[in-house]
Amino acid sequence: MLTELESRLADVLGAALPAPFGGRVRRRGAAPPNGAGPVVRLGVEAYSPLEPDLFSARPETGAGAPSLRRVVRLRVRVGVDVTTDPPGDRLGLLAGTDALLFALQAPEVRSGRALLAPGDQGFRLDSLELLDVGDDDPAVLLEAVGWFWPVGVAGQDGRAIVRALVREVRLPVRLTLGGPLVAGGAGVACDLVLGATGTADVTAGATTSAPFGELALHLLDAGGGPGAGSLDTPASPTGTQVVASVDARDAGAGTTFTYVPPATAVREQLVVLARAGEGADARTGMELARFDLVVTP
Repeated sequence: MLTELESRLADVLGAALPAPFGGRVRRRGAAPPNGAGPVVRLGVEAYSPLEPDLFSARPETGAGAPSLRRVVRLRVRVGVDVTTDPPGDRLGLLAGTDALLFALQAPEVRSGRALLAPGDQGFRLDSLELLDVGDDDPAVLLEAVGWFWPVGVAGQDGRAIVRALVREVRLPVRLTLGGPLVAGGAGVACDLVLGATGTADVTAGATTSAPFGELALHLLDAGGGPGAGSLDTPASPTGTQVVASVDARDAGAGTTFTYVPPATAVREQLVVLARAGEGADARTGMELARFDLVVTP
């Protein structure tokens, strides 16, 4: 993580700096380069957690491993110092600082692309920027922003996706009521018509089209809880959440169900959702349409 960042940054700067500083960049605490000459030292000064993008703390796929791994999002400060030979050479220190400033302003360094290397690096940077430097700070102060993880830690493997069902619906989705909705009255036949429908069945790289199959119908009250009325379809028991089979129509596809009003006047919503799969593998998907149902006294 931070160790790998220091090592890789030292290698990149060592290759980018001109003589006499090129090849003489080392991490703090590491053995000095052979021979006389200036030495450029760098090391992590501080770090702080980085607010995840859109508050997401999900695992990520980083370089060096195809599977998802847990990452630490950090903002890291790295200080870089120049030691002259002989020590205290002001002009030599200024020359080293000049070389560092110019090398660190290269676009590929500022974006972090220059630090990319094959394999599991332990980090991936979004940016590497210069910061203001005070009297007591290193000659150059940097801020690196990105993801960090321990090298060699295995990712999270899950079941391979071998089949996917993709529902397709094109608006309009039209709801037609067979009569008025009256509190305490009889159930009303309702017809739900979809403009155009279909299923894309993707299995091991092959894609085929299939009939639409089913929809999920949910009845909700104003607060998002179960509605006061009930829904009835041949495909499932009566309730506020039912499954409706979709049949082919001249204009596309649709389904018919019955809405049974409650004993008192109410306003509730019918939510139409995609549904795919069969039995234990059945899944309810995205919302396709929403309609207000107003029951009068």
